[in-house]
Amino acid sequence: MEPESQDYKGHRIELRPRAGLEAERAEDPDLEDLELQIDEQPVRFRQMPDGSYALEEYAFDWTDDLMDLARRYIDYRSRAQEIRREANSGEEN
Repeated sequence: MEPESQDYKGHRIELRPRAGLEAERAEDPDLEDLELQIDEQPVRFRQMPDGSYALEEYAFDWTDDLMDLARRYIDYRSRAQEIRREANSGEEN
């Protein structure tokens, strides 16, 4: 995986090298120790034995494209927030 970043629906998705591992990277340039961040907040993920990725907070969906998975997670969070808002507005009536 290569470092990557993109904007999606007003959110910033970044796949970048973990901080503090510069010495290890200098010795092993193929070291794949990247972190996923959405809006500058780390999002924990794991790689499955088949090579696909799953996010710890969104583990019921997985794919071999981590950036695509981050976009799906953003959509999921948006839908969940919308449902909560609708539920809360229903309680006020």
